[in-house]
Amino acid sequence: MQRDFTIKQLVLAALAWWACAALCMWLSVFNGMVSLIWWPNGIAVAVLYLLPYRKWPIFLAMGLVVASIDNWIFTMPPVRAVGIAIANFAEVAVVAWLGRHIMRGKHGRLLGLKTMFALVGAGLAGGLTSTSIMAMVDMTASTWIGIIWWCSAVTLGTLVATPLVLMAIEQIMGGRKVFTHEAKGNRPFREVALTTLLVFAISIVVFEQAAVQLLFLPMAATIFATIRYGHIGATVSVLAISVASGVESFGGNSPAAFLHLGQLESAVLLQAYMMVLLSTSVPLAALLMAHDRLAARLRHRHARMRENLSWLGLAEETARIGRWRYNHRTNSRDWSRQMFLIYGLEPNSSGDPGDTKNLHPDGGKELYDLLDHHAQDKARYSFEYPIRTPRGEDRILKMHAMNEFDDTGERISTFGVVMDVTDHHQRQDLLDKERTRAMRLAAEAQYLAQTDPLTGLANRRRTMSQLEKCIEQCEGEGRPLALIAFDIDHFKQVNDTYGHQVGDDVLVRVAEISRGEVRASDLIGRTGGEEFVWLLPGAQSAEAENAADRLCRAIAENSSVGGLPKVTASIGFAMWKKGDTASSLLGKADAALYEAKGAGRNRVQKAA
Repeated sequence: MQRDFTIKQLVLAALAWWACAALCMWLSVFNGMVSLIWWPNGIAVAVLYLLPYRKWPIFLAMGLVVASIDNWIFTMPPVRAVGIAIANFAEVAVVAWLGRHIMRGKHGRLLGLKTMFALVGAGLAGGLTSTSIMAMVDMTASTWIGIIWWCSAVTLGTLVATPLVLMAIEQIMGGRKVFTHEAKGNRPFREVALTTLLVFAISIVVFEQAAVQLLFLPMAATIFATIRYGHIGATVSVLAISVASGVESFGGNSPAAFLHLGQLESAVLLQAYMMVLLSTSVPLAALLMAHDRLAARLRHRHARMRENLSWLGLAEETARIGRWRYNHRTNSRDWSRQMFLIYGLEPNSSGDPGDTKNLHPDGGKELYDLLDHHAQDKARYSFEYPIRTPRGEDRILKMHAMNEFDDTGERISTFGVVMDVTDHHQRQDLLDKERTRAMRLAAEAQYLAQTDPLTGLANRRRTMSQLEKCIEQCEGEGRPLALIAFDIDHFKQVNDTYGHQVGDDVLVRVAEISRGEVRASDLIGRTGGEEFVWLLPGAQSAEAENAADRLCRAIAENSSVGGLPKVTASIGFAMWKKGDTASSLLGKADAALYEAKGAGRNRVQKAA
């Protein structure tokens, strides 16, 4: 994560580098102490790592100025002072650039061994860069042992100091806790500090005595700190060892009493020891972190799995869904609790219900035949089958099943999910009955809405609607259409003489006679009290006239059957002509009807 430092913050960072460098050089030049780690570079690398590239030149320029001044103060010639400063900040720039490309903004988190080795390689690359420049600047004064010491010091400074400085900057500028970056770093600061002091104390004891080499003790303490605190534990342990060796070298002494060599030679050996220690503990930290991440993911997945299983169990109980699995290799079955309950059985701990053929009306033949039929199906399949519970209840179950195959294509097992759909079928049957009844009632209502309740003939609305449809066909297809209008002669006298009930009976009798005269394609409707209309689609004029004559004779001859008074009918008919509407055609037929009445009744008259 980049941080856009202000100029003031950059100046403070450069001064922090200068203060740390001045302290290290003062201890080295005036107090004879040898520094195994060049700490200032850790500050500079951390700042560059966080700083946007556009501000790198500003900080590097500040660093070169303060470093050159610092080197000159501590008795270096101006050229050498500037050259050493360039060597320092070249190493800083190389390490920061490589580190950003390796970590890709995820500072403070070692993602694995590959990342760790890449970072160590970045530190070595920076150290070699700095050492090469330093050797060229101070060729006459440089020795091979001094070059090795310099390279090791700047490399260790980058690898050890940079992570600590990064976390400190994050705490100061971002308000984050220092020890939360590592998988094992969630430890109180005091606990980590006490461990660091313990490693320091052990290292002091080991470096002070000359009788026995006990370097395995700081190593053991470092491994313990690494296991407990992760990467931060390894870093602070190496820090403690370097500080202990520096304290021992105070006054020009050897950094380790058991090393009977010169101060610089002993320092190089201890640097190699710390390199090995760091290169051992940091990969261990990376592995532990990876292990912890994996364990955390497994715990999370286990918790989610248990949660999902709980939800699945709740869903199964709510929806009454059962699960089963049959292993074809071992011929064993495993039923869920809900599966037992669906079959009306008591659940058992083994999950095997035993022989259930007696719960199937046909002994299980239908079920097993269906399963065998789908034995080679790779996709999910489903079907329904009946059972009869031990209580004698007939149930219908729906099964969704899926086969599992091995690499050779052999079926290993079959999984199934079963749901009781008996209530659904009952509701569906009831719904079908209600739908049929509703359709029947709707048909009856429609029939009643279109039928004259007394005669059973079509009412005026239906008659006029049918007439309009017939006219549309005539206009579209050119088919002929005849319309016969008739009413009962002197019907008012019938009502006045015999009463309305007899009048209604006469209307019914006339309707029956009319119905006997029509063709299958015709329609007769009652359009008024004693008025009727007969539609004859496709009929020519002669055919319509013959039909009207037959109807006139039939009414006159048969109306008195059953003791009813004899009545006659006057009839008028009209043929559709282009341009006629339903009203105009009916009007022409009515006009012909009244002409028939005017001519003496009981006769047929064609419209003009």
